[in-house]
Amino acid sequence: MYKDTSILVVDDNRQVLELVNHVLAEVGYNISFIPKGQFLFQRLASQKFDLVLLDINLPGVSGLELLQQVKSDSVYKSIPVIIISAEEEDETLAKCFDLGASDYIKKPIHHEILKARVQSVISASRFHQNAIHQQKQEALRARMKMLSSQMNPHFIFNSLSSIQEFVLANETERVLDYLSEFAGLMRQNLENSMLAHITLSKELQFLDTYLKLERTRFNNIFEYRIDIDVEAPENIMIPPMLLQPYLENAIIHGLRKSTGPGRLLLKVREKGNTIHCTIEDNGIGRALASAISESRHKSIAMSNIEARLELLNMEFGQDLFSVEVVDLEKKGKPSGTKVELCFPNDLH
Repeated sequence: MYKDTSILVVDDNRQVLELVNHVLAEVGYNISFIPKGQFLFQRLASQKFDLVLLDINLPGVSGLELLQQVKSDSVYKSIPVIIISAEEEDETLAKCFDLGASDYIKKPIHHEILKARVQSVISASRFHQNAIHQQKQEALRARMKMLSSQMNPHFIFNSLSSIQEFVLANETERVLDYLSEFAGLMRQNLENSMLAHITLSKELQFLDTYLKLERTRFNNIFEYRIDIDVEAPENIMIPPMLLQPYLENAIIHGLRKSTGPGRLLLKVREKGNTIHCTIEDNGIGRALASAISESRHKSIAMSNIEARLELLNMEFGQDLFSVEVVDLEKKGKPSGTKVELCFPNDLH
């Protein structure tokens, strides 16, 4: 039951050490000992402990001083500490709790009291840590949900402008087709933004609609292709709107300003436990784009996705979500941009 629970005992009394080891190791706790307080932080740095049993009357640095040091340290202050002492003065007890002690055990130590208080303090500490972790996770999810729902307002505004142009040109059929696709995209975006994860197949369907609309809006100045090599995209869960900002960036800052026929490739591959996404365009390249682009639009789009990737790594593990941007060249001249985005294939 307690095989994964480690307790550090700081006491110079061999009888106390033997008793604690006998009582607590018997029920499955992993027990470690140090006889002097001067070794405490060295020991805490070498191993993760769930509880410290600290004698108040240690040679050299006292238990109260060590307790104060532990609770003042940002790394170790969350470790619960139970004070062990033969003293009964109310003033001493009050000082221990003021400094952050979780409980107090009086010598001579009673076996059942020791077991009960150790179990109680560890359970309370874990409950508290789990509550904090849950609150952090909920805050992360709320933040990611907000970021993923922020579809770029430039796209919506410009799409409506395109519809207006079709109307003025009396292109009724194009208006109806565009409105139908646009309404479907907005509905998909709204539905997806309410979810923490959607299937890869739904995300790709959303992106296909998005790219079709963008191509129409820019009078077919580019062609696009979505190349998928994934065994079961309908079973893979991913955060919504993870790829769209990079596709938008390729179109707005690369392909739209290019003089030649534009090409945009979205390649999705499954390798082991990872999904590898490649977004490649033959646009004007980042250097020229940054010199002539609307810097505010770019910063908002990129800061949004960078923040989301950072939050996702905080939730699922560092570096599970990664992105690399490569400037493409041909004969020494910019020939486009390639984005490599990787993330786990199992977020269930």
